[in-house]
Amino acid sequence: MTNTDVYQALGVFLVVFITHAIPFLPIPGYVATVYYATSHRDPVSMALAIIATALGASLGKLFVFLYGYAIGKIIAGDELAYAKKLFERISKLGIDIAVFIFAISPLADDVLYIPLGAAGYNLTRFFISLLAGKTVLATVIVLWAELMTDLFGEDVWAAIITMAVTIALTVLVLRIKWSAVLKAYEEGGARQAAVAIVKSILRRA
Repeated sequence: MTNTDVYQALGVFLVVFITHAIPFLPIPGYVATVYYATSHRDPVSMALAIIATALGASLGKLFVFLYGYAIGKIIAGDELAYAKKLFERISKLGIDIAVFIFAISPLADDVLYIPLGAAGYNLTRFFISLLAGKTVLATVIVLWAELMTDLFGEDVWAAIITMAVTIALTVLVLRIKWSAVLKAYEEGGARQAAVAIVKSILRRA
């Protein structure tokens, strides 16, 4: 591994951090991770890509969490109240577990982190759960990029396909209407909430 490789990994960290520090940004910074992973395939570089991505995403979302103290209501509007109520309903599983589960998802976690920040949840516990989840997610992304490279043979195609899938999933998940999901959960439990999620994703604009 050369100094150039290390600087490129630092670039991955910065891109992931910046894109995650902006709430509800529709294009995640994992495209930088994919590009790095498909062009650096040795074990050390893969580990470095995972670390850079996990730390960048976690520190970025830590900023989102801190936003909740001051501007959560401005960012999320009325949906913040619904998201917070939904979180309170599922928190019987444990707040830390909820943070971990949302962190594994590359997309809709801001709707949980902002209410947690507004509620003044323990910062240390939040970050530990967040980092654990983002590390799992980063590992999956790097391994996925490696698999695409093996299947398609050229780095550029692996990067393009993985980026396209990530962006498509982002657009779909950002369509979720959490107020409708909360109502469905209250009326019919987790199954109805899952149906409401699918319906809100597929709804017309």
